Amino acid sequence: MSRYFTQADFPGLNKAFPIGDAFLSGPAQLDPEQLRALQEDRFARVVARAWQIPFYCRHWRGAGAEPGDITSLDDLERLPVVTKEHLMASVESVPPYGDYHGMTRADGERYRTVLQTTSGTTGVPQPLFFGARDREVQNILLARAYLLQGLQASDVVHSIYGFGMINGGHYIREAILHHTEALLLSAGTGVETRSRQQVELMHRFGATVLVGFADYMLRLAQTASDSGLVPGTDIPLRMISGHLGQDVRDTLSDAWGGVLVYDWYGVGDTGIIAAEGPSQEGLYVWEDAHFVEIVTPGSGKPVEPGEPGNICVTVLFKDTVYPIIRFDTQDVSSLLPPDPPSGINFQRSRGFPVAVTIWLSSWCQRLSNLHRQVTA
Repeated sequence: MSRYFTQADFPGLNKAFPIGDAFLSGPAQLDPEQLRALQEDRFARVVARAWQIPFYCRHWRGAGAEPGDITSLDDLERLPVVTKEHLMASVESVPPYGDYHGMTRADGERYRTVLQTTSGTTGVPQPLFFGARDREVQNILLARAYLLQGLQASDVVHSIYGFGMINGGHYIREAILHHTEALLLSAGTGVETRSRQQVELMHRFGATVLVGFADYMLRLAQTASDSGLVPGTDIPLRMISGHLGQDVRDTLSDAWGGVLVYDWYGVGDTGIIAAEGPSQEGLYVWEDAHFVEIVTPGSGKPVEPGEPGNICVTVLFKDTVYPIIRFDTQDVSSLLPPDPPSGINFQRSRGFPVAVTIWLSSWCQRLSNLHRQVTA
């Protein structure tokens, strides 16, 4: 029998990373001192695990750090950032997986490990590793975002994230099925389920929520219209959530009959980092699960408060298979202070990073061209 569910410890996770009303009355209400204490406790476990990983031992010792030097989040600046290039160099030198992970615990028991990869759009796909607990925290945090944005038990969610070795479709499926009560239509991309069939499914099953990338969501709206369906009426969407960018929000909303449109941000290594709430004024950083720095590209030095720079993430729950400490996403944003009227005492990202928006636009255009070939 798989050890996945035992190692995931669902009851413990739901207590440590609550969602819905329990989140709003719990972690969202922590004052700065309480939040920092929680972060420090989780950070200590992540650092201890990282010193057991060959990649981090090599990377940190190369910068002059030794075990015991990093005792709090205040010491993070002493550590070099980790980039995608560092991870791919690890894969090249220690094929096929690299050495930035550890599938075996200190006591010799193996972690139940999930392997996915990045898309490989810019090169060779990078292996992504998830321990059972880490993966379910990631799923919980995405479900937290969907619920904050208004997802209800009665909703029918149509997902256009792809499957295969990339994590996207699997991630959304697990988050919705494991941690919400909504019904899921896991249609995937236009290659997996043709566009005309997708809009027919949305019409037939009454899809109320659409999740995915903006470019293909716009194409589906056009396909619906071409099929004689009125987006927002014959397909009763009331909410869209995905990787968007401010420049397409209004266009996307109008295309689907004026629905509410929400943004969220994350990368394959980290899962969701931040998400919009009802106010739509910045993306709340899940600070009980991540410590986010905004750093100067190249140097890894934190910028002045409020200034733009690269998003650099330390994931406070990845203390099993694949620790992530000072991961420079190389995506550009800035941080805003908490928004007191919202009732959430977490910092906010100013918006979907410009660099990511540009990259996604190019990626989605190539995907749309493929959709047109398949669905023509």
